[in-house]
Amino acid sequence: MKAILALVRKEFRLLGRASNGILSLLVLVSAMVFLFHYALERNGAMDGIALIGLKWSILFVASFVLVGQFTWEEREAGGGTASRLFISPWILFLSKSILVFIALSWTSVYLLGLFALFFSAFPAEWAEVGRQLVFFLPGLLCLSFLGVCLSHISLSSRLKEILLPLLLVPLSIPVFLYGMEAERKFATQPFSALVGSFCLLLAFSLFYGSMGALLVEMTSDD
Repeated sequence: MKAILALVRKEFRLLGRASNGILSLLVLVSAMVFLFHYALERNGAMDGIALIGLKWSILFVASFVLVGQFTWEEREAGGGTASRLFISPWILFLSKSILVFIALSWTSVYLLGLFALFFSAFPAEWAEVGRQLVFFLPGLLCLSFLGVCLSHISLSSRLKEILLPLLLVPLSIPVFLYGMEAERKFATQPFSALVGSFCLLLAFSLFYGSMGALLVEMTSDD
């Protein structure tokens, strides 16, 4: 546990150095919200169900950018190779996944703030914002585990910028569709009726985390 906490602190320091990448991600999210607002909201207020799908779609695309930035930068600098000399690859995988999950969570909170600002049908109350994150956060955890695992696999290819989305899109679509549908039901049903859906998203996270740790351990070059 101490090793993981130390690695997470190291990842946060790397995150501070990659401020340009974070800024570009926020600009991308802001631009997408701005474009959808003027393309759709100007013709009539969008309902809450449509906004749920739009929210998942934007973070779905943003996760590709975030995963690539956080994994390739360290690889190019040689930090990942040096870390594997002293620490097991699966621990590095977990620490990187935790960082990506935290960064995606921050981005999702920023996205919800933009939605409250640009879309009239989006609830601005804190309680409603919390409801928006109940199924969203487990979905982001799935994308974090899956993205870090696939980025590790694609790093050995010259076409890693193309290979990562090609691998990530089909494997993350089940999480995207199921999580989005569960959140849409949550808008009209109590959470007690959707406990099974929430547990299934957590099971997805456990599966992708276990699979990623195993694949990284097996494919790491000593």
